[in-house]
Amino acid sequence: MVNLIRKSYISLNEGRISMGTLIYRRKFFGFGVTLLFLFSAMATTSMVATSCTTCHGNGILDAIYNDWNNSKHAQNGVTCQTCHEADPSDVDAISHNGYTISVIVSPQDCSACHDKEAQEFEQSLHSLGAKYYEYLFGKGVLPFLESQIEGGYIVGENDVNITHAATLRGCQSCHGTNMTGKSTDDYLVWPNNGIGRINPDGSMGSCAACHTRHTFSIAEARHPETCGQCHMGPDHPQIEIFMESKHGNIYSSEGDSWNWDVKDWVAGVDYRAPTCAGCHMSGAPGAPATHDVSARLSWELEPAVSRHTDNIANSLGIDFTDGTTWEVKRDRMKAVCKQCHSSTWVDNYYLQADIAVELYNEQYAYVKSIMEDLYEDGLLTPDPFDEVIEFKYYEFWHHEGRRARMAAFMQAPDYVQWHGFYELLQDREEIEHMAEEIRAASEESETSADLDFLLLALGVFLLAELVVITILFFRRQKPELPE
Repeated sequence: MVNLIRKSYISLNEGRISMGTLIYRRKFFGFGVTLLFLFSAMATTSMVATSCTTCHGNGILDAIYNDWNNSKHAQNGVTCQTCHEADPSDVDAISHNGYTISVIVSPQDCSACHDKEAQEFEQSLHSLGAKYYEYLFGKGVLPFLESQIEGGYIVGENDVNITHAATLRGCQSCHGTNMTGKSTDDYLVWPNNGIGRINPDGSMGSCAACHTRHTFSIAEARHPETCGQCHMGPDHPQIEIFMESKHGNIYSSEGDSWNWDVKDWVAGVDYRAPTCAGCHMSGAPGAPATHDVSARLSWELEPAVSRHTDNIANSLGIDFTDGTTWEVKRDRMKAVCKQCHSSTWVDNYYLQADIAVELYNEQYAYVKSIMEDLYEDGLLTPDPFDEVIEFKYYEFWHHEGRRARMAAFMQAPDYVQWHGFYELLQDREEIEHMAEEIRAASEESETSADLDFLLLALGVFLLAELVVITILFFRRQKPELPE
């Protein structure tokens, strides 16, 4: 059964045709159909939905059925087959009780109805989650090393090396797995709901990472706890930072009374203080609602060196977001802030946060120079994470440095200070001390080597003297033969 009356469009974005123009694997766009045929299709759709509920909702996955039945999808006639129906030629198509379906519903599928949102998501950093993971894994650094054991990897079914053992339920749970050429039968890639999952149809992402199936609730996605399932912990504790902030305090105190379900979420009307979505996604005068979470970021605060956003995922060499300058992005975020704060308050706050970022950059440059000198002098091996100082250097920027920078922009003083710059100072002292010990040990080793060489040379000299003396001695003792 096919879906009818889907709008198709061509949206030019830097010369590219948007995802909405793709020929969707589960969608057929019919034009010029008669009203009679439309009613016939709707009747058939209802029949297909009913056939699904013969099992689902009657003892098999009842909870999923109940979620869908109470959702806006159900209220608007979006049935099981609307999203799950597949063409037999689709790479992830399976036969299921007489129907051809796909278990995975990708952003490409969702874009048949939510075309604008899908295109915005596609150009955001979220969609590159799995790409970033694969990039780091391929460099042989932490995601790779954490799964290593003596002799290689642990071995799974059919003697398969489990190369991602430490990260399958770790990094990849949030970043996403690569399901290219894979099916949901492959336990090394599925289940997975990572925000940047590479899907069998080639699209990247999972809408259900934030709008979980089968309610697909906008209210759920607006709550900070939804973002906090990934944005938490020592290296990117945005949820902890938010909950410490004045915004988080107001949310904790009053959030139960806010209007979470309305389409256009208005500050001061539907909510009193922004959540993650309120700042990064929801609409405001001068900042239209977007699913591009990168569209309002003027700094990149996750790399070792903070830099203003330049629309390039530099480590990947991939263009992303909408091509605007970091100043435009900052103005968008300021527009969100100015719904509740004066221009002077907002401008000064940004200047204060910029100072913290610039201070961090200077501190990082100093620590980096210490490490570079050690590498240049051959005192550290080129292999990653095989010496203690490398872990401390990594934590300097990846943990403490991120906390200080992110908290500076998110109103969390404790994370700026004690979980941030205090620990950066402590790390710097430890790195300086470790570097001194490494150099001292190297000098001691060189001195010891020189002494060993002198002792060896002296030993060789004495041995040679002994040989000469012995030869002379025996020559003198040798009896003269009679003539």
